[in-house]
Amino acid sequence: MTKTPDFTHATYKLVRCIGCDATVSVCRPQAGEYAQCPRCHQKLQSGSRWSLKRCSLIALSILILMPFALGYPLLSLDLLGTKIDASVWQGIWKMAVSGYAYTAFMIFICAILMPVSFAILVIMLQLSKLLKIKPRNVLLFVGYIKPWVMFDVYLVALAVTMFKVREYATLEVDVYLIAFIFTALLTTLLFIKINLDDLWHDFYPEQKPVTESDKPLELCTACDYTFLKEDQQYDHRHRAICPRCASLIETPDSIKLQRVWATLIAGIIMLFPANLLPISGVYLTGNLSQDTLMSGVMSFISMGSYFVAFVVFFASIFVPVSKILIMLYLLASVHFKWRHSIKWQMRLLHIVHFVGRWSMLDLFVLALMMSLVTRGQIINFTVGPAAFYFGAAVFLTMISTSQFDSRLIWKIYDRKQ
Repeated sequence: MTKTPDFTHATYKLVRCIGCDATVSVCRPQAGEYAQCPRCHQKLQSGSRWSLKRCSLIALSILILMPFALGYPLLSLDLLGTKIDASVWQGIWKMAVSGYAYTAFMIFICAILMPVSFAILVIMLQLSKLLKIKPRNVLLFVGYIKPWVMFDVYLVALAVTMFKVREYATLEVDVYLIAFIFTALLTTLLFIKINLDDLWHDFYPEQKPVTESDKPLELCTACDYTFLKEDQQYDHRHRAICPRCASLIETPDSIKLQRVWATLIAGIIMLFPANLLPISGVYLTGNLSQDTLMSGVMSFISMGSYFVAFVVFFASIFVPVSKILIMLYLLASVHFKWRHSIKWQMRLLHIVHFVGRWSMLDLFVLALMMSLVTRGQIINFTVGPAAFYFGAAVFLTMISTSQFDSRLIWKIYDRKQ
C-alpha cells in the first residue's frame, strides 16, 4: 500500500511554473518525492538528489576516465594487413587537417569540450562550497551546457560505425571502449542526480519565501526563481534583472519569437544542401563513391542491416525534418492564435527538446570513419560538403527549440478559458 505523505507541518511557498506561468503553492518535497504543476505537469521541485560531494566525486571519476575514453583507440580495423585505430580525438583531428575544420569543431564541442566542461563545473561547485564562494556563473553554465553533452549519442555512433565498416575489413573492439562506456554511463548518472534547483537554494537561500498571493510575482527563467516584483533589481541600463542570478527578466514576446524564427529559418536553409549534397565519399582503387544522407540509408538496407538503416534514417532525416515541421506548427499556433489541444502541443514541444540532439549521430559516424577507413591510394574515406551544412542545421534548430517559450502557447489557452 502506498504511504500518504504527511503535509501537516510542511511550509508552503508560491512559485510560478516555468512551463505554463501558473502560480502554484508547493512545499519542499522529501527524498524520492517531487512537486509538479497541476496544469502542465512541469516538475517544480524534486527531492531526488545526491549530495554535491558525491556528484563531484562522480565528476572527478569522469575526468580520470576522459583521457582513456577520448584519446585511446576504441575500435581497430585490419585493413590490407595494416592495423588502423580509431579514437574520438583522432577522428576529429583527421577531419580538421583534411580541410573540414568547421565540421570537426562542431564535433569537438559536443564530444569533448562540453563533457569535460560539465565535469569541471561540477567540481568547481564543490570547491565553491568548501571555500564559501557564491558560484552564480558556474550554476548558470551548468544549466546551459547540459543539452550539448552527447556521450550517449556518440556511443550509438560507435555501434553504427561498426556495422558500416564491416564491408571493408575485419573490425576489432579495443579494451578502452570500456572506459568510454563507463564515462557515458557516469555522465548520464550525473545528469540525473545533480539537482540545480537545490544547488541554487543551497548557495543562495531565500531570505523571505513568497507566501502572499495578493502581490505581483516575477519569474526568472534562467535560474527558475520566483520572487516579489518589488524585490527585483536593475542593471546600469535600468533593465529589470533577477536578484539571484542577475539575468534579464522582462524580454518582450516579440523578441523571443524573433530569436526562434531567425535560428529556425537559418536551420531550414542549411538543411537543403545538407540533404542534396554528398555527405561522405569512399575512394576505392581510384574510384570515388559518394553518398547523400538518403543514399547512405539505402546502402544499409542493401547490406541487410535494417535496424541500423532505421537508426540512421531516424536520426539524420526524420528527426531534423520533423523537428522543423513541429516548430513551424507551434510558431504558427502562437501567431495565428490557433486553439488546438494544449496537451498535444506541449507533448510536441517536449518531443523536439528530447530528440533534437540525436541528429548529431551522423557527424559522429563520419569522424570515426575518417580515422578508420584510410589506406593511402587504395582505399580512403572523405567527408562531403553536406557535413558542415548538416551540423549547422542541427546546431541552429537546437538553439531555436531552446529559445521557444512554452508560456506563449498557454497564453492562448488562458484567453480561450
